[in-house]
Amino acid sequence: MKSDSMMKHFHTLQEQRAHYMPSIHALSQKELWYRSEEGKWSIGEHFYHLYLILRMLKTATKCSLLLIPYAKMRRNKPFATEIHDIYEEYKHKKGKGMKAPGILVPSQKIQYSLNSKDIEQLLVNDTMAMKRLVEGIEEDIAGHIIFPDPIAHYPNLIQAIQLLAIHERHHFEFIERLIGANTSCFEVDLKN
Repeated sequence: MKSDSMMKHFHTLQEQRAHYMPSIHALSQKELWYRSEEGKWSIGEHFYHLYLILRMLKTATKCSLLLIPYAKMRRNKPFATEIHDIYEEYKHKKGKGMKAPGILVPSQKIQYSLNSKDIEQLLVNDTMAMKRLVEGIEEDIAGHIIFPDPIAHYPNLIQAIQLLAIHERHHFEFIERLIGANTSCFEVDLKN
């Protein structure tokens, strides 16, 4: 990969997934798709949402490759390689988490049709496709390919990959809390 910063952010994604996946894989199908309350996502839905975000970023990146000639003209200008946690910033300002747009909300049809390994494979496949898509883009060009996302403060390609890692970390941490909370619910269910 020609961009050290993008390579670093992809590495962060890989490390996070390696850390959190074992606890997700240990869940049964029932535990994976269990909703603790109406209107709240199951662990499986949170996990599948991560795939939907990645797929959207991959699509947006394909479209943004049209900006390479413009980015080449700006390659000598400064650019950021890091971005702050916009999700934490939003939560701090609004007092609640960001609501996912409709295209990033998992369909009811996927419930119980996929297991955690299926979802992980979707993530792995699209991550590899995303890496292949950006591997030949030099850092000073990637830093000037800007995404039209005002909520994320118009991140460049490098920052967008880091945001993907930040977003996944938030969901994995939430999933970890759900696993702990749901364990006691399942113990009660099994006794009844």
